[in-house]
Amino acid sequence: MDEEATRPAEPGSPEPGAYEHLRTLSDARELRALAHPVRMALYEVLALHQSLTATQASKLVGGSPSSVAYHLRTLAKYGYVEETNDGTGRERPWRLAEIGFNFSGNSDDPEANAAADALARQMFKRWLERRDEYKRSKDRWSEEVREATGDSNMILFGTVEEFRELREGFARLTAKYFDRIADPALRPEGSQVFELQLFTHPIDISSVARADDDEDEDSAPEEH
Repeated sequence: MDEEATRPAEPGSPEPGAYEHLRTLSDARELRALAHPVRMALYEVLALHQSLTATQASKLVGGSPSSVAYHLRTLAKYGYVEETNDGTGRERPWRLAEIGFNFSGNSDDPEANAAADALARQMFKRWLERRDEYKRSKDRWSEEVREATGDSNMILFGTVEEFRELREGFARLTAKYFDRIADPALRPEGSQVFELQLFTHPIDISSVARADDDEDEDSAPEEH
């Protein structure tokens, strides 16, 4: 899931934009529908499980089956999930209508921008919570899994076009894993669920310097 909208392929481009296969969210109502914490959790668990009933989903995300069913119907109203047409009543399974989406907070609609910002904050909060949970309990994971994880940060100099290419290259590199979400048969033996994120933002060099100065002042010993 990417919170930045992708640009269309430019004339003469040999390949389409790397994110063009994803659904683009632009309406404030559909953005707000997903920004609810329970609905975001439902979207995520349905990405990990091919289908779930409201009762099954409630055991994973909390809440009563009836409240979860309400949230599933809300997600369905805006095209995020759909019924599998199996079962009846609360035992009707639900699945994702589409896997993945992207959105931007840079439209001409202030209401849509506010909704996009709210959704981005909700997503980022959940990402950080899962990262912190892993850090707190990483000893329960095998050494092999721990060695495959880690954090990295790089400050790079480049043009806007170069960073667009970098992000699209990252998307194309990970695209082959998308089909494994929908079709478990494509997952190789021993597959483990990992979460991989890429954050890209510009830096005001003067603000970095000020932050360093503040830290030095805070850490300096008091004079008596």
